[in-house]
Amino acid sequence: MPLPVLYELSHHKRILSFSGQDAEIFLQGQITGDVSSLNDSNNLFAALCNPKGRVITLFHLYKLGKTFFMVLSSDMSETIIKRLKMFIFRSDVSIEDVSNHYQVFGTSQSQTEAIIGMKSVVKFIKYPTVDDLALLILPKEQLPTLQSTFDVHNNYHEWQKLLIEACLPDITLDTSELFIPQMLNLDLLEGISFQKGCYTGQEVIARLHYKGTVKRRLALYSTRNRKKAGEEIYRKDEPNSIGTILNCEVKNEQGYMGLMVIKTSYMGEEQLTLNTQEELTVQVPKNHLH
Repeated sequence: MPLPVLYELSHHKRILSFSGQDAEIFLQGQITGDVSSLNDSNNLFAALCNPKGRVITLFHLYKLGKTFFMVLSSDMSETIIKRLKMFIFRSDVSIEDVSNHYQVFGTSQSQTEAIIGMKSVVKFIKYPTVDDLALLILPKEQLPTLQSTFDVHNNYHEWQKLLIEACLPDITLDTSELFIPQMLNLDLLEGISFQKGCYTGQEVIARLHYKGTVKRRLALYSTRNRKKAGEEIYRKDEPNSIGTILNCEVKNEQGYMGLMVIKTSYMGEEQLTLNTQEELTVQVPKNHLH
């Protein structure tokens, strides 16, 4: 029987800690998720937005004791620390990058008994709406022990393909502040609380939820040519952009795959001809059809 696979993600993820008496109140006023709902056994997938409701970064947030931990893309960590420290003022909140104390792994076999039974697991973070993708947070020195129990992969691109196939978004510097949370399907991924109090960007996000229509949504695409994160997509004979590329990975020898935010009016069309004459196949994620 093959060993369960773990994807080593420590070079691509950072972990920030938020401690102090005011940490919960502080985070509650900054992010889209309900921080007060956290306990030692659950987690949040949520966004930090600018005042215009645009997503600066996406992350997983969990709580151990009275300390909160944020797992986010490595290239966003310095930006987020600098930004959030601007809003602390006189609050009792300390923000630290504690990545050096932990290792982050991805698993596509989240119910594996070997993982659940590991005493050294700091946190087991399930992704929303999918049953078999999770992040595993372990103490730094655990890798030698893991290699006897798991097939540890360093192939980050394979992990990214699993997230793409599940239509789970991530934000990097190339795509930061381009989208409102609903465009990234965060409302379908349990990433927005519409019951909690005010937070940065809430007015725009709530207005769209209660009074508007989401005209752009996240979808999977495949095409023969590599695309760049943040690249605008134009349909043949149409002057305005119909979508924006979120990410891109090699699919096979024939081409590439990724996630894009596309006008919902084009989601029913499986194949689009772009202004470059290439064909782009669009697939609506099944788990997001609410």
